[in-house]
Amino acid sequence: MEVSEKKKIKYDAAYISYVKNGESAAVFIARDLATEVPTGGMWVDVISADKKGRKDDRWDFNYFIVELFPRKTKPVYPENASDDEMKYITWQTAHKDIDDQRKRGYQGAKYKICPRLVNRNKGKFTTKKAAWNVTFGQWVPDEWFGSSCEWREKKIPVKAKWEYEIASVKKV
Repeated sequence: MEVSEKKKIKYDAAYISYVKNGESAAVFIARDLATEVPTGGMWVDVISADKKGRKDDRWDFNYFIVELFPRKTKPVYPENASDDEMKYITWQTAHKDIDDQRKRGYQGAKYKICPRLVNRNKGKFTTKKAAWNVTFGQWVPDEWFGSSCEWREKKIPVKAKWEYEIASVKKV
């Protein structure tokens, strides 16, 4: 029996840039977290962003500005499209629809969004039994446990869990 490979979608450079430079994160924040921004039935276009960098796999923004455009065109998805394919097709549809509206002179409502990344695990620890070298006053690997060691409870910080919060939203 022959196994057919699913056709891989080829992304264009503009979409790759959109995902890698943080625009997709800004759209997510504006659409799903900034409840003051009326994104229902609208495309969200990031027109500028001031980024601090990344924390783990998330963009850390000082702020970004979005412009809203009515959804005049709806994406058409092929049967059995993957989530990634649907995201790409949605981006293509939005990109074209926004460009068409801009060419006709449409200017959408603009919002400045100031999100912040919050570590939900800040100050949280787990404990584990570990080897403490009394002579040298330091933790040592368990396999080094010897006569100058004792077992102690060691506090280990819990891995950071970064989530966005909205500090402020302002219509500009």
